[in-house]
Amino acid sequence: MWRRDRKNKQVDLSDLNPVRYKKEDRKPYNKISVSARDRQPRKKKRINWSFVIALIIAGIAFVMYPEFLRYTGEKEAEKLMQGFEDELEDENEEEMDVEEEKTEEPSSLSQEDADALSKAEVIGIIKIEAIDIKYPVMEGTDEDVLCKGIGHLPETAGIGEKGNCVLCGHNGSRRGTFFTPLNTVQIGDKVEIIDKKGKSHIYKIVNTKVVEPRDNSIKNTDGTEKLTLFTCAYSGTKRFVCVCVPEAYSSEGNKNIENEVKDYELYD
Repeated sequence: MWRRDRKNKQVDLSDLNPVRYKKEDRKPYNKISVSARDRQPRKKKRINWSFVIALIIAGIAFVMYPEFLRYTGEKEAEKLMQGFEDELEDENEEEMDVEEEKTEEPSSLSQEDADALSKAEVIGIIKIEAIDIKYPVMEGTDEDVLCKGIGHLPETAGIGEKGNCVLCGHNGSRRGTFFTPLNTVQIGDKVEIIDKKGKSHIYKIVNTKVVEPRDNSIKNTDGTEKLTLFTCAYSGTKRFVCVCVPEAYSSEGNKNIENEVKDYELYD
């Protein structure tokens, strides 16, 4: 349909129709119209609660796993010490039955220490009251040993023997505390080690230092009784070392041990 405007030009009236055509071969559609599908209310998406709960449980398990390892590690150490103390107590009772009169005082071990000493793999118990640790000492330094307690380097002197007795423990382990707080000890702090026979050996810390991981000088000995403790430092790139001497002569001084004190910061 055509008509003329004021300037006498022809105008196609179809352009004024609200109906528009996309293409000539398609049906017209009205921009204003709303389809029946659009008029229907949208369905709300359902929350998959099973997935949410499973995700929460997985998160809690991930967070609690290190605590579980620490708990089991501490329990294993306690079990070893309990068995060691039981065996030691039995040996002491047998000796007392055979010899009624003894020149030495009978061992005053607690039941817990005696149980720990009774374990075949346990050779002693170490206690450092200043940092509140108490662990079984076992022969060797493999991972199985260090996940249960403190390891003794086999090539060094035994507990209470002449020479340098070297012990090592984990720092920052998920299995337990072990030697993690060793860097907080002070010069003069006491270290007690109970050997397989139930005898208590008291040492005093006289020096602390940091050495390279492959520094074997920590195992050196001059024949005198000495105790060396070490653990990892600076993310395993260094070793933190404590040198101890028997309390019996620590007050007199040991010329072969440096008495310099330095503060070092440890990291797991």
